[in-house]
Amino acid sequence: MSSHKQYRLNLDRIEESLRDVMANFDEVNETLLMRREPLTEQHIGNLLEGYSYVDWLLEEGQELFSPNGLDHILELNHIVLCGIDDRVRMEYGPHLLETRRRFAEGIDEIADWYERKRHKSAYKRAAGVYVLSVSQPQLFLEGNHRTGALVASYILVQEGLPPFVLTRDNATAYFNPSTLIKYRHKEKFLDRQYYLKKYRKELQKFFEETLDKRFRLAIRLDKDGKD
Repeated sequence: MSSHKQYRLNLDRIEESLRDVMANFDEVNETLLMRREPLTEQHIGNLLEGYSYVDWLLEEGQELFSPNGLDHILELNHIVLCGIDDRVRMEYGPHLLETRRRFAEGIDEIADWYERKRHKSAYKRAAGVYVLSVSQPQLFLEGNHRTGALVASYILVQEGLPPFVLTRDNATAYFNPSTLIKYRHKEKFLDRQYYLKKYRKELQKFFEETLDKRFRLAIRLDKDGKD
């Protein structure tokens, strides 16, 4: 029987890395252009739920950048902010409704860019979507960096590459450009002007050089798609 590989996430290794960053965040903060609030158990727990959701999307063969798939991107943002507890979602109800409105205003131009670049490498598409999500105006009210990292991970793993996962070794090289991207306007990217295109190229190179196979699992499937 013929088989092929489908790649999924190594959630245990991802958790180990995120908890290592959390435990050593004071050390990381000393290297940053702009100091960040320490990671908390809530941040880590919600982010792990987000990676689990990405893993489910990969298992189900969901296509994020399709008319029926875009709501999954919104759900990833809800998860990194609120987790999956319905009671917490209720408490954040007005915020989530405003987030949905903001998302509806901004997602089309990102999806259109992705469609134009669909034939390009996963590294380029992941970096571009991240830059467009994080730059101004940001796609979400909060949690743009974390959501952007999850969406980038989906794009990468869908093409057989490792996901992006924060580690002590890559934290500085990730956080510092992300801080600069946050204060740039995405029109300069969409109009093919210099600044954000430069950051996209730098982030693409960062992905190419730092993605770690430890965070990826290969699942062998038979020709009917069963493991």
